[in-house]
Amino acid sequence: MQAETILVESPGMQHWLNMELAREQGIAMNLSFPLPTRFMWNTARQVLGEDKVPRQSVYRREVLVWRIEKLIQEPEFCALPEAQPVCRYWQHIEDTDEQAVQRLQFATALADVFEQYQLYRPEWLFAWEANTTVLSDSEDERWQAAIWQRLVEEAPLHPARLHQQAVTTLHEQGCDALPARIIVFAINTMAPQLVQFFDALAQHTDIHLFHLNPSVSYWGETKSDRERARLLREQGIAQWQETSQDNPLLGNLGKQGRDLFNLLTELDTFEVSAFDVEAPEASASASTLLNQLQQDILHARPANAGRQSVASDDSITLIKAHSPLREVQALHDYLLYQMQQSPDLAPGDIVVMCPAIEDYAPLIDAVFHRVGTSAPAQSTPPRIVCSIADRSPLDAEPLIAAFLSLLSLPDSRFEVSKIMDYLRLDAMRKKFGLAAEDLDLMQYWLEQAHVHWGLDGQHKRQVTRQVDDSYAFSWYWGLERLLTGMALGDSALIYNNMLSVPHVEGQNSVVLGKLISLVSQLKHYAGELNQARTAQDWHQFLMTMRTDCFEPDNDQLDVWESISKATADLAAHCDEAGYEALLTLRQIKEVLVKRFSSPDAGNHFLTGQVTFCSMLPMRSIPFKVVCILGLNDGEFPRQSQPISIDLMANSSRKIGDRSRRLEDRYLFLEALISARTHLYLSYQANSAQDNSERQPSLVLAEFQQVLTAYSPAAGEPQQLSLHPFSVAGFQRSQPGFEKGWLRLAQAIAVYHEQPIGTFSPLPDPRLPDSISPAEMARALCQPFKYFANQQLGLYLEAAQPGLNDAEPFSANNLTRFQTLSALNEARHEQRDPAQILNQTQLSGDLPTTPLATELLEQWDRASELMMAQVHSQRLIEKAYSWYCGQSQLTTTVWQQDTQQNPPQTLDTHFLVTWHSGAQNTSRLLQQYISMLMANAQGEHVGMLSFYCKWKKGEPELHKATFEPCSPETADHLLNKLAQAFMALHQQPMAWLADVALTLLRKSKEQPLDEWGLRSDAQFEWQKIWEGNSMSAGLKEDTYLQWFFPHGLALADLPLQQYEALFRPLLNQYSEKKL
Repeated sequence: MQAETILVESPGMQHWLNMELAREQGIAMNLSFPLPTRFMWNTARQVLGEDKVPRQSVYRREVLVWRIEKLIQEPEFCALPEAQPVCRYWQHIEDTDEQAVQRLQFATALADVFEQYQLYRPEWLFAWEANTTVLSDSEDERWQAAIWQRLVEEAPLHPARLHQQAVTTLHEQGCDALPARIIVFAINTMAPQLVQFFDALAQHTDIHLFHLNPSVSYWGETKSDRERARLLREQGIAQWQETSQDNPLLGNLGKQGRDLFNLLTELDTFEVSAFDVEAPEASASASTLLNQLQQDILHARPANAGRQSVASDDSITLIKAHSPLREVQALHDYLLYQMQQSPDLAPGDIVVMCPAIEDYAPLIDAVFHRVGTSAPAQSTPPRIVCSIADRSPLDAEPLIAAFLSLLSLPDSRFEVSKIMDYLRLDAMRKKFGLAAEDLDLMQYWLEQAHVHWGLDGQHKRQVTRQVDDSYAFSWYWGLERLLTGMALGDSALIYNNMLSVPHVEGQNSVVLGKLISLVSQLKHYAGELNQARTAQDWHQFLMTMRTDCFEPDNDQLDVWESISKATADLAAHCDEAGYEALLTLRQIKEVLVKRFSSPDAGNHFLTGQVTFCSMLPMRSIPFKVVCILGLNDGEFPRQSQPISIDLMANSSRKIGDRSRRLEDRYLFLEALISARTHLYLSYQANSAQDNSERQPSLVLAEFQQVLTAYSPAAGEPQQLSLHPFSVAGFQRSQPGFEKGWLRLAQAIAVYHEQPIGTFSPLPDPRLPDSISPAEMARALCQPFKYFANQQLGLYLEAAQPGLNDAEPFSANNLTRFQTLSALNEARHEQRDPAQILNQTQLSGDLPTTPLATELLEQWDRASELMMAQVHSQRLIEKAYSWYCGQSQLTTTVWQQDTQQNPPQTLDTHFLVTWHSGAQNTSRLLQQYISMLMANAQGEHVGMLSFYCKWKKGEPELHKATFEPCSPETADHLLNKLAQAFMALHQQPMAWLADVALTLLRKSKEQPLDEWGLRSDAQFEWQKIWEGNSMSAGLKEDTYLQWFFPHGLALADLPLQQYEALFRPLLNQYSEKKL
């Protein structure tokens, strides 16, 4: 039984038609759905004889690329005068790899152009074959004709010639092998030669052409606004008035369909109308705005001609937003609302189209798929199932992206973050037997081992092109340190001039072994990929690499096979083209990236879910709800940039020629017609950064103008709020459905109703049993962070990137602080500091340059100076405690030994501290509190601190002192500080010791609350609040922003408490350089 032949334009249309036929008839089977070009070739084989026409055309784009690539390298071709521009294009490049890529890119572009010529300019090809040019004095035409002539010499039967011969044979002899009937379904644009081919076939078999005609009336001469303006300019008002009765949407949007309509009217056809025409009385009182708009298009009459304004309804919704994310969020709420209002509306009844689906795909995943949510099911809004079609495999499939990324290994620096990204892919982890929880462990190891980039020393020399024996910061260096640490024990030791990293122990050694196996495998392929191979050898090699590096899950088998098919197709195409030359890695990458960057037209389309897809021809099949996002100026209609060698771009347009702009306009018209109940359109009308206005697409602007003819309000879009948690967003007639945003909106509403900066104390705060001066000092310096962390369990710091791809080129302050602290500790304990210096130099914290040695010498000198001062004090260790309510404040400090330092040699005894960093407010407070604790117990001791400042890289030793006070005064001051600290456990308090000390220093002796009224106080506060290029202002504090979104003013600060808490500290404090 012969299969029914149905020509469609895309796999998506095939799928929809299959489903509809099955729904209507109960089954759909024995159907053949060839694409038009494939059908024309196969039919020509039947007409001319299968022995005369090959099964596959060697003029297919994929094969033609390699035929051209082979041809333009031939010496005979390059010797031709007309071939000089082509040969110069790629031969002027010195690098042979770059030559090969340029040549392949040229061949690919020319194959695309020749494919277009075969469909739309076959007469040019025939002229070239007859050694005749068609364009005047065109250098590009001459070399293109030369290439085409040699291609035809190899294979005379190309599609344009085949079409010509088949049409001639059909007219002269006919054909008995044709199908009984041929159905052409929903193709909205055809090249003239395809129309001629169908016309010839129609003499011998039935051709049923199912064509979507927007109008029941004749509209072949309908004019667009631009064409009508030209008529007004050229022929006057009378001719303009004749065209003023056209439907503006048909005129402005329908040119592509009108061209096909006019082509078909020239044929000898029998027309059967199957329009969905309502009765006149029903049409006159159309129930919705969308229905009335569609009826006016159907009858090709002006918008709302001769009728009263239509009452606005929700059949057409226009939305303007600030960002693509807000567009998707608003769409989600809109669809939930429509499903709530119409329970029979299923997800499969909805289509959402975008000019560029890749711009919206991650946002759709985030909003519709609820990526990463951990909220309980009852607290989440209803989930709308959806699928995203037309995505390119390279963007949609991580396995393909990772496979193609491996092709860059020879040029890779082997950055640590890049290799760890590979391990975040399930298929690679599975291949090497690693679990997801192993990633954090491996990342910690690599951080501690200071792995940054490079495989080994040889690889680093190849990348940097420098003679350097060091392999520091490379993978092999770091892995060797980890292996050494595993063997030597729990502490870092120097072995063979290498500092071990003792963080791998027990069963974790298995994980380290698997990581080493991965790096070794990648190193192997980084070397092997550089070898040139034939296409068939590349196929076998890449399949081996795929198997060695990945192991797919069951749901990835289709993707797994698509990689195999891509490389096998490449080998087959080269074989068919007779291309036997070796291919470089860059050529292989060029081919595969192009292959996987093309959208998968049939995948995920019409799966019974809400379908998100690109705007493609005949994608606008009937849906109850049709939505289009991203109708922005400059983005729709989409503009296509013709390549420079395309001769069609510089010649006059002919009927049937493809135009991206006209296609998009007709797609929009199809979408208007296809929407059965609701049409939803959105665009980005404002910038999310500065709220500046943006224009909609010209197509949407024209549509809005038409809508105003029905109702002034109909063409006015709804403005979305900038954020989904806006209070106004939940006060509309169609509110949001996201409970999380609602809770936040409610909190914002409550916040705006209460006075700024007022908080209700926590009824049962968590109080510590034991407190150190350091903890109290940190709390008074960062009160908002302390309250959020300790009482609310809230941490707002951004996650710090753990892995750094750049090796150190200088020392940071943390490394200097840690090294100085270790040196001071070693000297205080009378240990040799040389080991500390050696370990620091080998640790990976410092660059492997002479600068490291110079820095270590400076740091050692600073430590020696400081500890000389400390050791001159003859110290003993003492502990103090002081009760703060139910909490105990405890500290252990060093104190001058009165037995070794007799009273007659000292004016005051001191507690002694030293530290490697600057004397910041937190340390200053810690020292002050420790001294007050000793004073409160009756010991008349001050506080002596030694610290370093760095001026132009040189250390300066400083000494800071606090004068002691009486036990009563110390107890009083401690009580005040303790009360302030305890108050922080109930509510956020703006103690801000840094700010307080800065203001107190500026106010000098004047009380702070009086000085705060002066203009210079406001100036100083503004500097603190805004910050400068060297340091961030207080307004950047994320915890302050959390509690005080509107910020703080000087008047909001507790200046009197600052005076009481911190003025005594300044009065007792002094410092000087030693």
